[in-house]
Parts: sequence; C-alpha cells; structure tokens
Amino acid sequence: MTTNDAESMNPIPALAFSEITLGRIVGQGGFCLVCKVEKIALNEVFDTSDETAKLRSDFAASVSEKQYVIKTLRTDLPEEEYVKGIVDLAIEAEFLSVLSHPNIISMRALANSDPHESKFFVILDRLVTTLDRKFNKWRREVGENSGYWLGPFGYCCAKEHGLYKTWYERLSASRDIANAIYYLHSQSIVYRDLKPDNLGFDDDGTLKLFDFGLAKRMDPVDKTDDGLYLLTGNTGSLRYMAPEVAIGQPYNQSVDAYSFGMLFWQICSLQTPFAGMSARAHADKVIQKGERPKPDRSWPLSWIDIMTRLWDTDQSKRPEFDEIAVFLDQQVDEMRGNDGEVPCRATEIKAKKKNKPTVAERLDVDTRLSTNDDGPNVKNFDQEVL
Repeated sequence: MTTNDAESMNPIPALAFSEITLGRIVGQGGFCLVCKVEKIALNEVFDTSDETAKLRSDFAASVSEKQYVIKTLRTDLPEEEYVKGIVDLAIEAEFLSVLSHPNIISMRALANSDPHESKFFVILDRLVTTLDRKFNKWRREVGENSGYWLGPFGYCCAKEHGLYKTWYERLSASRDIANAIYYLHSQSIVYRDLKPDNLGFDDDGTLKLFDFGLAKRMDPVDKTDDGLYLLTGNTGSLRYMAPEVAIGQPYNQSVDAYSFGMLFWQICSLQTPFAGMSARAHADKVIQKGERPKPDRSWPLSWIDIMTRLWDTDQSKRPEFDEIAVFLDQQVDEMRGNDGEVPCRATEIKAKKKNKPTVAERLDVDTRLSTNDDGPNVKNFDQEVL
C-alpha cells in the first residue's frame, strides 16, 4: 500500500490557453474534450516572478520528452450541462492539485484563469489505454491460451504461462485500484464514480485513476449521528452504484467498496455485471431485492468472500480499503510465488464470449448527464439496458 503525503506535491505551473498548441483529439467525455498537447510557446507577460517563470519554462521544455493532454470544456454543450461541466472541471483541478499517488493521474499544469471561465483547462499525463479496452485484450488472451474443454479429461492444449500472465495482470490491476481508493479515503475523499472508463494505463503500464468530477471531500458538517453523510444521491453510473446512493439515502465512503466489488467481479470474470438488464429491472432486482453477479465456484474462496462482502446491502458490513489493499497485496505476492500456477480455470471458457448488448448500455450512462431533481430522465426505461 502507498499513502503518499498530499502536501509533498510540487508546485503546478499556470499557463494561458493562447500559449498551448493543441494536437488531435484523443478523447471526449460528457462535458470535456481531451486533446494532445503539441507545443507550448511561453509569453513572458504571464511570468509573475522569477520562480513562476522557471516553473513554467521547465514544464514547457518537458513537452518535447513527455506526452501530455489538455482537458477543456466542450463548446457544444447545452447551458445546463455547460454549467455542470465547469463545476466538474474546477472540482477535478482542486483535487488533483493536492493529490499525489502512483495510481492517480498527475496534473502537470492548469489555466491561469478563473476555474469557472470557459477557457479553463488542466494538463495531465497522457494515458495510452483504458481498463475498458484492457478487458478486450484479456479476453483475447484467454481465448488464445485456454485450449479446449474435454469434460472429464479437463483442458486440452492450454497454454498455462499465457493464462498465468493474464491472471497476474488482472489481479495486479485490482490491487492498484484498491491502493488508489485507499489513498483517497485516507485523505477523507469519497470517489463515487469507480468504473472501467475512469481507469487507464500509461506508457509504462501503470494503472491510473482519473476523472475526479464526482469526488467529494467528507465534511463533518454533513455527518449524521450514525456515521453516514448527507450527500447527493443518484451519483455515478448505475451499473456500479451502491443501492443507498441510487435511492438517495445517507452514505459514506463504503459506496466505493460496493463499486469496487462489482469491478473486481468484472476483472475476474471478464464479463460485464448486469449486462442486458434494463434500468427498471436493475432498480427492482439489484437495488430493491439485492441481486448480485454470481462468483464462479472455481475462484478461490477468499476472493468470493471479500467480493460478496464488498457489495453487501448493509454498508456497515463492507470492508474498508486498508483491508482490501492488504488482501490483494497478499494475493499478488502469493501468485508471484506460485511459479506460473493459474489460480482458477473454469471461468476461462466463459470469458471468451464478450457481452454485446443489442441496445445502448443504459447502466453506463453518467448520471450527471441524465438526471434532474426528479430523478433519472430515462426514455424507454424498460427497453434500454445497462
């Protein structure tokens, strides 16, 4: 586990939008556009002191050696979403300016303008892929290495080393996610939007958590007598959202544990939780009746135990991330010492089939784009799937 001191982070240079040459678009979210940074040409008029001048100059020089992206607000947003986008980007900049952890994306520079202006931006390390895309790679590797199932004779022609490598990568990614969330919780921050789309990998293959628009620092003023907090409900993506958040009840940092439980199951199974389920069915079966994905019986019992505790309906029974991080550290260490032994096999054949819902995935929609004060704004509620 790593819990770097947030206060030890280096000062962040401030740039004018006019000093940056934008490259091609590399990503687009609900509110923001992400472009490659091609070049930075500094204007001395923005150097307010010798110290800031050196800080800005050193960063500009690094562009020739390192890859960065600029994240700024989209210009085609309706007014209501535009306002939400400005707030989200300002919140993200505020958090990233004080956070420092190897599994959290680093902010390298930001705008010298007011955070609530349209040209506000942040400059981040560039990531080369997302966890969502990694799933496709892992499924492909499983398909190439699993061999054939011959009933009572077991697997034929399986490539053990290939399967071991894929499992090791998946377990290591799970550990790194847990370490990032553990660090946030140690800083009294709840993330609230843990999902594959918000996790990526840099050039070195290091996992990074990004997009802090829904993160929230836990304020004692919002705390109730039972240790929960009066925070915004229906926040995040339904597929990974804890029941208490979905129905607007008070909650605490354990909502991240629930999301991690779903994500850990997805990493192990290489399948999407609740694939094909309509939003209405999800509200009935998952939120109200407590339905959960089924762990594969071939998985180690310790994995199944912590997984089912993570998504427990009773948030007080969910493990905290210090326990989760220690557990996954131990699992990775044990696997490293098993000399290529695959931890479980029965699930591998199932993972060859990629979930391909025939209707747009409704449960992955960011609630920031689909909600109002009256709850979800969903068309064809029964037909659309998660």
